[in-house]
Amino acid sequence: MKKKNIILISVIFIIIVILVLLFVKLNFGKENNNMIKPPDNNGTTLDFDYKIIKKVNEKYKGNYLVSPLSIAYALSMLNDGASDKTKEEINNLIKDYKFSKIPNVKDRINIANALFIKNRFKNEINESYVNHIKSNYNADTIYDEFNSPDKLNNWVKDKTYNMIPKLVDRLDPNFVLGIVNALAIDVEWNNKFKCENTKYGEFNLINGSKMDTAYMHQSEGNTYFETNNAKGIIKSYETYKNDNNESIDLEYIAILPNNIDEYINNFNLDELHKIYNSTITDNVKVNLAIPKYTYDFNYDNFKADLISLGIKEAFDEKNASFKNITSNNDVYVYDAIHKTHIDLSENGTKAAAVTAFLMDTNSAFEPEKKIIDIKFNKPFIYIIKEKSNDNIWFFGEVYNPMKFEDNKDICEVR
Repeated sequence: MKKKNIILISVIFIIIVILVLLFVKLNFGKENNNMIKPPDNNGTTLDFDYKIIKKVNEKYKGNYLVSPLSIAYALSMLNDGASDKTKEEINNLIKDYKFSKIPNVKDRINIANALFIKNRFKNEINESYVNHIKSNYNADTIYDEFNSPDKLNNWVKDKTYNMIPKLVDRLDPNFVLGIVNALAIDVEWNNKFKCENTKYGEFNLINGSKMDTAYMHQSEGNTYFETNNAKGIIKSYETYKNDNNESIDLEYIAILPNNIDEYINNFNLDELHKIYNSTITDNVKVNLAIPKYTYDFNYDNFKADLISLGIKEAFDEKNASFKNITSNNDVYVYDAIHKTHIDLSENGTKAAAVTAFLMDTNSAFEPEKKIIDIKFNKPFIYIIKEKSNDNIWFFGEVYNPMKFEDNKDICEVR
């Protein structure tokens, strides 16, 4: 009898253990369907993105837009031509930034690089550097007298789908080399806003006053997230493929922080991943209202901010070292330029960026379901990036959206 009781107790114990293991597997071993998994960053070093974002936010309290991806491309090309301490300083900032493969899609997505070389400098530039940039960055090589900046400006205009029509008004007489990246997108939402749902509304400005703007409204097709410090939405663009059947998926993230300055000051890769880990997809209906906006931005402090981030020798005519570009020891970067454009509407988003490093041989010129209502009715942040990794293509803030009376694009406001 005693033996039977022991056997019975043992069997019951084993059954309980099996049931517990099954419960754990079913409830904790499966993925949480309420979350969108953060993308794999493919080993990319992203500290650079957030350093640039914080630098811009320190100085600009209005509409701004920067492209960390464009800046990283241009800096990487500059870095490949640098040597000695100049290279060390640039590399300390970008830390061998890893670029994901970006397929260009005709009239939709374009990333382009170029070297603009003055004719008289042709025999001084290292052919190995030109070949390296062409091979690794698919860069155009353009030789000219450059008595005017027209050839450079026309290239930028073409590569940015006319969104950035001019890079510079003039070139220094001793200009010898320009290293330029251009990035442009003209993409549509996979779930467009309906024109009849675009309506008048008020937007709260940072100074406490209000302005009239045009809000786009939508109640389906967007993913909501909420963290301790912010809430917002993730919205997808159409998938685009090029002639080689290479595809790319971009997404738009709009963030409404509790405190916008504090949020950006603490924004990093972990915070980006918190957004994905805080998404709610089950039993939620998201009533989205977001203003249309369009603006240009010229990053006036770009050169000064790069210097404050540690890139000093590249801009120093006495100490700059670009031995991988030329044996001419007088070459240095006299100007760093970053310009952007953004246009967000019912159909989608048009955005462009250009980053340029202009090089000289002297310093004569100084350059210039559960129902969730979310309304972006105060200054907010937005990000445009690939779904598959963490590289930020565009990062911006909206302090002043489109004025109500300026709403003439696509839809008429009711």
